[in-house]
Amino acid sequence: MTTAWDNEVIVVGAGPGGSATAYHLASAGIRTLLIDKSAFPRDKVCGDCLSPRAQHYLARLGLLEQVAGESHQATRIRFRAPAGAEAQTAITGAGAMPNRTLVLPRRRFDLLLQQHALAAGARFRVGHVRALAAGGGVELEGERLPARLVVIATGAALSLIKRTALAPRGSVHSVAARCYLAQLPPPGPDLRFFFDHLPLPGYAWLFPTGQNSANLGYWYSGGAGISATALLPKLLREHPILAPLSGPAVDAGPVAGYPIRSDFLRAPTRADGLLAVGEAAGLVNPFTGEGIDYALESAERAADSILMALRRGPTVGPLPASALAGYSRSLKQRFGSLFLLMALAQRHAFNPWVFNRLFGRGADGQRLVDTLIQVCFGAAPPSRVLAPVELIRLLLSRPAGG
Repeated sequence: MTTAWDNEVIVVGAGPGGSATAYHLASAGIRTLLIDKSAFPRDKVCGDCLSPRAQHYLARLGLLEQVAGESHQATRIRFRAPAGAEAQTAITGAGAMPNRTLVLPRRRFDLLLQQHALAAGARFRVGHVRALAAGGGVELEGERLPARLVVIATGAALSLIKRTALAPRGSVHSVAARCYLAQLPPPGPDLRFFFDHLPLPGYAWLFPTGQNSANLGYWYSGGAGISATALLPKLLREHPILAPLSGPAVDAGPVAGYPIRSDFLRAPTRADGLLAVGEAAGLVNPFTGEGIDYALESAERAADSILMALRRGPTVGPLPASALAGYSRSLKQRFGSLFLLMALAQRHAFNPWVFNRLFGRGADGQRLVDTLIQVCFGAAPPSRVLAPVELIRLLLSRPAGG
């Protein structure tokens, strides 16, 4: 029978943010319980791409070598503009970060992270947490599990967080869908993004997962009520590049849709006895839709703040929000400027006029394309993409064939 404070911290959600948080805490000797509504391994709908920054934090977890050994590696990204022009850029990490991305299906990636947390000493239970417990902790299938802190790491799912002081304000979701393609003609080694023959703001992606397989998806972040799940099969049938690539001999797995939450700039991240990490804190890039790297980094920052609060704060009862203020402050300092720039870009620059010029100028536009991707991957400061000379050149340029 669980007794009071058997768990110092309960982490709800065993995706990347939750499992990484549990790993850091358990490694530091904190009694940590990790809960997920599903037994592992389990699927998670995602693009499956790990940026250079995500790999940096996997290295800090001691998992990068194993993950890289099972992943498809890409060193370039190719873009297709709304009018059909194409551009490409090399993937660049900052400092010691690798100049590559990795693609590994989440069914395997999440299992590796969850097992890593358990090996560090975290415990794991399967169950659906529907409410917090009075006085600290959670209610799990009718059982009260007390804890000094609950970390919500449930991604875009809102059923639990809406019942807490961290309930999001207003609409927070965009939509995406994904399927896996097998028996493909070799898709090539590069990541590919398509902005043509589909509604903007949004894009389709084709991320190779092996020599003859790929993750194909579509993300829409506008307000037109478009169904990504319905649009993705249409792209497979009608898109000038994707349709021939995914011919009748290709095994296209089921299309699965999922919401994406990217409201970090206005999302609450802490309350008394409560803290959110990763996508549950809105930490998905509103311009790119990427979130794994932010989940891993916020997990490390959360664990640091929790450890400090447990050592310096009250010794009994739920940890007060004031003891966790450093966590929220560090997130704002780290991501505030980037998310503001990415939100403005999503709202004002995610359109055919800009993308045809950005990706349709050949060598004349290469520097700005390279810089934009470096900023998105954390390899350059957000201010660099606002360089006046480059923006003026973009505004005055004409795309190829324009």
